Amino acid sequence: MTANDGFTIMLFILVITSLATGYGWGVQAQRLPFSADIGFSEPQWSFLKGWVKLALVAGVLLPIVLLAQAWGQPYSVSFWSSYLLVVAVQLISERVFSQWLVSSVVVPIGFCYTAFRLWQLGDGFTGLALSDLTLIGFAVVVLFWAANLVMLMTIAIPAIYKGQRL
Repeated sequence: MTANDGFTIMLFILVITSLATGYGWGVQAQRLPFSADIGFSEPQWSFLKGWVKLALVAGVLLPIVLLAQAWGQPYSVSFWSSYLLVVAVQLISERVFSQWLVSSVVVPIGFCYTAFRLWQLGDGFTGLALSDLTLIGFAVVVLFWAANLVMLMTIAIPAIYKGQRL
């Protein structure tokens, strides 16, 4: 099973959509030890505003540039297209589920999609034809998502976790 084939992507989206729905309902029913809102401090909000801008550049715009650069290479076009599809589904899911259920649902959605995205990038790396410059761009994308996973684990998850209930 590879991360970039259509079946794996669709299965992932279905599973994460189900889990996000369960998370939202569980938090609304107060059955999960997570808060409905994200309890960021003012410095954390300031940091995250910049982080979101960095995510737009490193996680969306740079891959679009890499897709355009690879336009004549079928594997690379397929790879970057599937990558961008997953990013788009994540953004739509976060928007819809945070309005429909609870705002904190963006944290587990972001965590799962970031982990999947790192799998996509690692899985697709060997098939890409990268020049020195595009290899640097690819590395920037990978490093950003690895840093995003760390940020989610150190800032976002602790902000919504309320602790164990007995």
